[in-house]
Amino acid sequence: MKSGVISRLFSGTEKKKMIWLTAIFILGVLLVIFGFAGKDKTEKNVTTDKEDTQTEEYIALIENKIRNITEQITGDGKAAVIVTVKSGIESVYVCDEKNGANSSEIEYITVRNGDGAGSLVLLKQIYPEIEGVSVACRGGDDVKIQAKLIKAISTALGLSSNRICIIGTK
Repeated sequence: MKSGVISRLFSGTEKKKMIWLTAIFILGVLLVIFGFAGKDKTEKNVTTDKEDTQTEEYIALIENKIRNITEQITGDGKAAVIVTVKSGIESVYVCDEKNGANSSEIEYITVRNGDGAGSLVLLKQIYPEIEGVSVACRGGDDVKIQAKLIKAISTALGLSSNRICIIGTK
């Protein structure tokens, strides 16, 4: 009965126009929603080769420290250590944020070098979160050595024990 009322209210071409207008309206609303959501998610972080190198150096430093503590506990100077991280080093630069009525603008602060070139002012670097550690060493199959290594690594890195794997080698 309702479809009969609607069909009497609108002729065939008017129905098509209403359907098209409704579809365009819904599409417009979706574009507005996703447009605003996209603006919040965009970041001005640029990973450079220098930051990639720094991340690799950071991982190597952590692996060497774990290798050293493993050597102190097990006596194995040839322990293999692998550290995985969530991301790379993130650099945060000094900026001036201006919020207008309908827009916001970020302007990064630069300092002129001796040669006249400008460079960004680094506020801080955020080192990546360590996701897991694996150690392969002599005696790694011994439960007492595993417990000592897991406790030492967990305490040093603030990492939960379920993210640390210790295995023995021959």
